Amino acid sequence: MREVPRLSPIVESLLLRSFVIFLMVGGLAGLVVGVLLIFSPHRISAIGIVLNRWISTRHINQALDRTVTLDPWFYRHHRTSAGLILLAAGYILYAFTVGLDRHSAVIEFARRFNLPAGLASGLLDGLVLATLLGALLAIFVSLFLLLRPSLLRDFEQASNRWISLRKALKPMEIRRTGLDEYVLKHARQAGILLMIGSLYVLALLATWIGH
Repeated sequence: MREVPRLSPIVESLLLRSFVIFLMVGGLAGLVVGVLLIFSPHRISAIGIVLNRWISTRHINQALDRTVTLDPWFYRHHRTSAGLILLAAGYILYAFTVGLDRHSAVIEFARRFNLPAGLASGLLDGLVLATLLGALLAIFVSLFLLLRPSLLRDFEQASNRWISLRKALKPMEIRRTGLDEYVLKHARQAGILLMIGSLYVLALLATWIGH
C-alpha cells in the first residue's frame, strides 16, 4: 500500500495545541453561558440582542445577478477575435500532440501528485483528450465567426439563457430566531445540558493532558 505522507512534527504540534486551546476556550465559555442561562437568562437575552446583528448579503447577490455581455464585441470584431481563437487553438493542438512527451509527462504527473503510474497515465490521457476536443470545438467556432458570424446568433441566443440566483439565495435573507427563542424559553434545561457538556470536554482534556 502507498504510504500516506505525514505532516512535519512542528506543524502537527501547532495544530494539536491550537485544537486543545480551542476546546479549552470553548469548554470554559460553555460553562459561563450555562451558568448565565440557569441563574440570569435575561443577561443572555441582552447579550444576544447586541451580538445578533443581521448582516445582509443582498448587495453581494445583486453583484452576482448582473449580466456581462461580451457577444456584441465579438461580433463587432469577429475577424480579430476569430484569428486570436484560431491561434490559441492551434497552439494547444501543437502543444498537446507534437510538443508533448507523454512518457516524461506521466512520470512528472505521478511524481508531483504522488499517484501510481497507471492512474497518472489514465488521468493524463483524459486531460489531453478533453483539451484536444475543446481546441477542435474552438476552431469550428472561430471559422464560423470568421466566415459566417450570423450562423452563430441562433445558437448564441439559445445558449445564453440567464439563470438568476435571486430565488436560490433568497432563503439566506430570512432571519431565523427560533433556536434563540427556544433556548431562552427553556433556559434552565439548556444551561444544565451546556454545563454538563462543557464539564465533560474539560474533564477529557484534563485527563489527556495529565497522561
